[in-house]
Amino acid sequence: MGITARLWNTTDGTLIKTFRHEGWVNSCAFSFDDKLIVTACDDKTVRIWDTQSGQLKRTLEGHTDKVRFSCISADGNRVISASYDRIARIWDAQ
Repeated sequence: MGITARLWNTTDGTLIKTFRHEGWVNSCAFSFDDKLIVTACDDKTVRIWDTQSGQLKRTLEGHTDKVRFSCISADGNRVISASYDRIARIWDAQ
């Protein structure tokens, strides 16, 4: 864990992209088409990243404590997050 999530090439071990947060990154997950990564963070946010450009597409805010887990639906339209605030949220990923 750390304040970044990093995307690595598994063939040669080179770093492809770095995704920066304001706090510790607790989890990350790929969309089924590998075009997006969602990250869950101690800064109380979930972030959606474009894997090709490395650009932040959207920041999801609403949790009142650290976000422990996040994942994205098979169709890429929804993100679910679970936080230490004892709330699981379903978000529109678009």
